[in-house]
Amino acid sequence: MTESGADPDSCPDPFFDGPYFNTMWFSYAPARDALTVVDVNSFVSDGSTDFLAILFVFAKTDGGMDLVGCSAYPATVFLPAEAGTTYLIMVGGLSSTAVEDDPALLDHGGTFDLTINPVRGRIVRDHFHDSDTFVDEGLTAECGDGDVVVSFDDRGGSKTFFDATGPRAFTFHISGKTTFRMGDGPIVTVSYHETFFDYFDGTVAHIGIPVKVSVNGRTFLIDAGKVVFGPDGVVFQAGPHPILENGFDLCALLAG
Repeated sequence: MTESGADPDSCPDPFFDGPYFNTMWFSYAPARDALTVVDVNSFVSDGSTDFLAILFVFAKTDGGMDLVGCSAYPATVFLPAEAGTTYLIMVGGLSSTAVEDDPALLDHGGTFDLTINPVRGRIVRDHFHDSDTFVDEGLTAECGDGDVVVSFDDRGGSKTFFDATGPRAFTFHISGKTTFRMGDGPIVTVSYHETFFDYFDGTVAHIGIPVKVSVNGRTFLIDAGKVVFGPDGVVFQAGPHPILENGFDLCALLAG
């Protein structure tokens, strides 16, 4: 569980550069073909061993291994698993060379839960890509002193999983960024990679909330936690939630 020269040195999409810390490898050989969710929750302790995790999944081949997927914020990979193929899974801690926020959660590993969950039934998929630039009259009125120009570029997709009983799971992921600018003032960028899970069991919906706010390219605030909602409100939280709980003063940032 230490860094090794044989470990991967970058996650290409989304891009998180190495090195990775306290890496640990697992082997998974499915007995049948199935879309499979591989997920790492690295906020399972009393806080003393929390860390920001990255997850890699490789398919083992005769010549080595092929990357299936990698992810952080959240550390979740959807794997079209095939019987007869062995998959190699690496969990590691993110480096401060790639992520400048919250140093207490970087450059080390810790306690984590690894979940591998095959999903039965057929799957309906949907994808979208949307972008636009416009003047937000509501923000202009609220912030004053000039038009607030807003640009956004979002990509996302949803999957609904069915079996003989009907819909049994739904996932939605959106990844993108929105920029705000007033005149020649600072450029405020909100980046987000959010995943929503609903397993139709009447108890919880699971939301990952990685959001970063930067001003002229410099990080101002990050929210990289997970929240589980039940019928009576929040039932579990992991990681910081400054944006979810407190928001931020966009007008003050636009004014410089």
